[in-house]
This record gives sequence, C-alpha cells and structure tokens, in this order.
Amino acid sequence: MSHVRRWALLLAGFALCTLPLWAQHQAEPAEDEEPVVTVVITGERIEQPVSESIATTTIVTAEQMREHGAQTVADVLRQVPGIIVDQQGQPGSLAYVSIRGTTIQQSLILVDGQRVSHSGFLSGTDLGKFPVTTIERIEIIRGPVSSLYGSEAIGGVINIITKQPEDAGGSLDFGFGDNGRATRTIAVHGGTPDLGWELSGSLPAYAGLRPNSEFDGTNITGKLVVPDVNGWKMTLRSESYSDTVGLPGADYAGTGAFDPDDLQDWDRQHYGFSAEGPAGAGQLRWQAYYVRQVLFNEMPGLDWLTGNPTVYTSKVNGKTRVVEATYTFDLPGHQLLFGGEYRTERYEDDEFQDNTLQGTTNKAIHNSALYLQNRWSLTEQTDLLAGARLDSHSSAGSRLTPRLGITHQVTPDAFLRASYGSAFRAPGLMQMYYNAFGMQGNPNLKPETSQQYEVGMNWQRGSDTFDLALFNNRVRDQIAWQGMTYENVTRARQRGLEFAWTRRLNRHTTLTTSYGYLDAINLATRQRILKQPYNRLTMTLATQWHNWDIALSGRALSNRLDFSGQFDPVTFAPLYTKLPGMAVVDLTLTRTYGVVQPYVIVHNLTDVDYQEVNGYQTEGFNIEAGIRTNW
Repeated sequence: MSHVRRWALLLAGFALCTLPLWAQHQAEPAEDEEPVVTVVITGERIEQPVSESIATTTIVTAEQMREHGAQTVADVLRQVPGIIVDQQGQPGSLAYVSIRGTTIQQSLILVDGQRVSHSGFLSGTDLGKFPVTTIERIEIIRGPVSSLYGSEAIGGVINIITKQPEDAGGSLDFGFGDNGRATRTIAVHGGTPDLGWELSGSLPAYAGLRPNSEFDGTNITGKLVVPDVNGWKMTLRSESYSDTVGLPGADYAGTGAFDPDDLQDWDRQHYGFSAEGPAGAGQLRWQAYYVRQVLFNEMPGLDWLTGNPTVYTSKVNGKTRVVEATYTFDLPGHQLLFGGEYRTERYEDDEFQDNTLQGTTNKAIHNSALYLQNRWSLTEQTDLLAGARLDSHSSAGSRLTPRLGITHQVTPDAFLRASYGSAFRAPGLMQMYYNAFGMQGNPNLKPETSQQYEVGMNWQRGSDTFDLALFNNRVRDQIAWQGMTYENVTRARQRGLEFAWTRRLNRHTTLTTSYGYLDAINLATRQRILKQPYNRLTMTLATQWHNWDIALSGRALSNRLDFSGQFDPVTFAPLYTKLPGMAVVDLTLTRTYGVVQPYVIVHNLTDVDYQEVNGYQTEGFNIEAGIRTNW
C-alpha cells in the first residue's frame, strides 16, 4: 500500500471521528448529564467507587472492548495504562503482559475472582487465550495486592468479570479478514426472577503470516445463576478452551526462516461455584473451583548432541483447586473484611525424545492463608485502609504481606491517595522441579519479594476525568535462568508515573488518552529490563453519529531492549538489541440497522512495520469485516 493511501485513510478516519463534533455543536453539554459512579471490587474485595479506591485502577467495559474491535483480553490490555503486551507476532500466538515493568509471572490473573495463574507454566498466563465474548468488564489493579490475593500479585491483578444473565436474548458475530482471520461467536442467555443461564461458543482462527503459524481455537462457556434463595445468590460457571497453533520460531535475521513442524496444543477447563448472602450482621461469600490446564509441545528437529533427526515432545499439566471464603460487615466508621483460602497446585511434566521418556515430574504445593482488612473513616473526607495476609506456603514458608493506604477528599470531585504495599511470589513449580535434557530445577529457591510506595490523585472537572499516579517498586530475590538452572540473582527497581485523561466532548463523543513513564532496571547489572520502554502513550477517540459507531485508537511506545538471538562467543552471555519505537493506529466502524450491526475493523491503519517481540513480525495494514446481531 502506498504512503499516500495510508495517510489518506488515516485522515479520513480522523475526519469521520470529528464530524459529529461539528454536526452536534448545539447539543446539550455533557456536564448536564447525571454523573455515573463507577464501582470497583478487585482492589479491596468490597464494592467501592473507583475514585475512592486505594489502588490505581482501570476498568474496561464490554462496550469499550467492542469499540476497539478487541477479540481477546490481550487486545484489550494494549490500551490500558501501565501495561505492556508482548505477543509473538500474530493472533493466536503467545501473548503475555507486564504490569509496571514486573515480570510476566508477577501478575495475577483472575476470572470472576478465581485465579487462573498457575506456577507450573514458565510463560505466565497467556491472555491471547481469553476471548472477550462473555466478558462484562475487566478490572486492572496496578500495584501489589498480596495482602488480599497472596502469591503472584507483585505487579498487580487483572480480574476478568463475565456477564450476568438477566433476560432472554443472544448474539451472533461472524467476521473474516486478511491472512485468514476468522471470528465466529454465538451466545444465548435466558432469565427469570428465579434463574438465569448463559451458553456461548467461540471459534477463532487465523491462517498465519508465516509458514507454520496457523491458529485454530474453540471456547465454550456456560453459566447458571440462582439470584435469590433466602437472600443468597449462587453461581455455577464452567469453561472449556482449546487451541492448536504452529510455532515458526523467531526470525532474528529477518530472512523469513521458520521452523516448519513445531506445534503447540493448549487446553483449559475451569469449573467454579460461588455463593453469597447475609450471615449475621454481615455478608458471607464463599467459592470453590477447579482449573486444569494442559500444554503440549511437539518439536521435530535435530538431537542436541548427535545432530541426528529426532522428535521432542512435552506435556505439562497444571491443576489448581481452591476453597475460599470472605466475610464483610460494617461497624460505625469501619468496613471490615475477613478471609481465608486453601489452595493446592499440582505440576505434572513428562518430557520425551523419540517416544522415550527423558524426564518426569509430579509435584504439588499447598497454601493456607488468612487475611483481614479494615477501611476506617477517620473523618468525612479521610479514609485509612489497613490490611494484612498471612500465607503458610509449602515452598515459600510463612509470609506476612501488609498493606496500608489513605485517601483524602480534597474537593467533592478530587481525591488524593497514598499507599504502601508488600508482595511476594513463590518460586514456580517448573523453576524448582524441571528435570530433563540436562537442565535441572532448583528446589532451594527463595520467594521473590517486593515493596512499593505510591501516591496518586484523581479528579473530575466538568466533562474531564483525570488520574495521576507516581510509584516506586523494588523487587528482591528475583529468579533468573543461570545456564542450567534457576537462581535468586536479580534485584529490580521500577519507578515512574501514569497519567490518564478522559474528556466527554459531547453526549456522543469521548476522547481517552494515557501517558506512562517507566524507569525499570535490573539493579544487579544496571541494565534496563527487557521489553520495557521509557515512554508509552495511548489514545482513543470514540463517537456515535446517526447510526454509526466510530472509534480511532492508537498506541505508541519508545524504544526498548530485547534478546538479539545471539550470545557472546567467549562468555556465552546473551546479547541484546534495541527495538525501535513504534506507533500503531486502528479504526473500527460499526453501522446499526435495528438489531443488526455490520462492522469493519482496520488494523494497523498506517501499515507500520514493528515487532512486539524481537524476531516475530506483526501484521501490516489489514482489514476485517463482519456482521454482529443482538436480540
């Protein structure tokens, strides 16, 4: 595509988005509308207006996901302040997140408050494996919250909250695009005063940019809600996800070279039950759930020692079982929360070469925890939050993680906040026990620990909403690969600021932008942490004009370090390269005809050549078109 055409399309997109500003300049001002109070749950495990939360929080709604043309949670998080998404090139490939410069294992991922993060998977939680079909909203907490959630919550928590079935209806979405992209989803739901249910299915597919990069997935979810049994609400939810993706490998030299036959299968089942209702003077909530995740790799190649053709296969099976309860009640000036959790995680790993078992592992961890929290109203304008959690972890030992914060209402629409939090991550099961092909886990690893200080402010002025946060986080005993095993060798520091601004231009048009500065370094080597840019900018302009919904969204990153694919010939230390900065713009157009909505999504509108992970090329300019209907 010529540069003239690219920029013509970009200008046309901006024109489409700004046209309603001219056409509706006589519209009633947005500030005359009744203000909407947004409530967050994840940061304190109690419902709290997001403006009064101790934690720095971003909420992304289903409507915003649709505006952005997002198909997976990874797509959604690219527009969230403080988060870097690194995907290995294309839809369906591994996509992992870093919050405020922490590692991919230091972020806790929840679905409806139930953890799907598992310490047996070295690459953390792949958020490209979570379709947005049934998601109501995503709550992103930036900063440590081990005081409520235990291990992994060093960088923060991402809570994927699914829709609640309330009435009869459904939706269909069929879309097709360049490079064999296919979106096929269906959801049906029904509801009565006594029962709500939902069933959905999703079949994403992608032909791939390179040979052996095809992707096919299947996602089926079901939910059953009994809204009132003597004041109790009970929810049963299940999910089954599976996919197959080719693994072409990194093309560091840019020659188009690929691995033609490496494959990966991913499988996840999640079954959960929760109940909440009145108990004595307060509210009791308890949940029990089971998550099973299987990762299967098949890697034909050459024997590392003899050079003869061979086939390596591995099967990693991770199982999580959890029972948890929380009890909340109010006293004059106090909101109190007590909780307890018992969790087991099992890691089963079988490694084969030419169908000959090379190594097998079957290990488990057990964790018991008690936690409490008090939000104390010191005055009408000032709240103090104090909390702590005590974990008894079979590999990390006893861990006490306190949290302290304060909010102060400066004006009716402005709040100051300050907080201190500590967190930990227990050594991963694979890091401790992997044993195959001459590589050895280290069962003597210590847990990673962190301490963060943060100050922030949010305020609303007319049609503008602002949020500013400054933070300083230090991580000790961070685990790193040291040739043939893992060691606690790294100390890290992440400090920076995040600024988010939302402007209601009129009743139908919203401008959302964010900027983040991050100074993330390895204190042992004084080197920048890989894949972490100093500067990050996002912007979305969304509008409704007659029966059109139009959204133009962009994100920009400054340069960052990444592995070059080469090693020092003398020391064998990895060598690094600098990925250049990039700016990517997407355009989404939706036309409404009653219950039918045809749409067009233009990805990478200006055809930018960029990589999120070195060696994995991303898509250039490409178009997806489809039709969506709701009834």
